Order: sequence, then structure tokens, then C-alpha cells
Amino acid sequence: MDILEHALQLTRSMLDAARAQEWSRLIELEVEREPLLVRRHASDPATLAQLGEILAYDRELQAIVGGARDFAAEQWQRETGRARAIAAYAKP
Repeated sequence: MDILEHALQLTRSMLDAARAQEWSRLIELEVEREPLLVRRHASDPATLAQLGEILAYDRELQAIVGGARDFAAEQWQRETGRARAIAAYAKP
């Protein structure tokens, strides 16, 4: 398997991990993939197609991770507000 094919396979696995909300696994896969992508690659049509596919998956990953981040932030704000309300109510 060539370098970009391996990077593409890792990217697909990253997408699966993000969909399953397996954030630790996603990070592990990103660490493994990163050195494969920072190399200089050919500019032939097949290579450009693989890079385009990786970029498309990355955009999908960004959307999933961004949504999860926003959801976590909303939950944190709700819990913080709830804790403040309880603390204010509990004050003598």
C-alpha cells in the first residue's frame, strides 16, 4: 500500500471514530496519519484525486468534531448555570 492510500485508509477510520464519538481513537489515528500527509507528493491525477478525497473527508470530520464541541459547550454552560442557581439558592 502506498503512502497516500494508507493516509486515506486512516482518514476513513478517523471518520468512523468521529461518528462513533471515539475521540481518543480519532486522536491516535490523526497522530499516525499526520506524517504521511506532510510529505511532498506527486501532482499526477491519481495522487490529486486521493488528496481531494482526504480533504473531503477532513471537511466532514471538521463538521462532526465542531458539532460535538458545540454540544459539549452548551452542556457545560447549562451545568454551570445550574450550579450557580443552586449556589445562589443555598446562600443564607
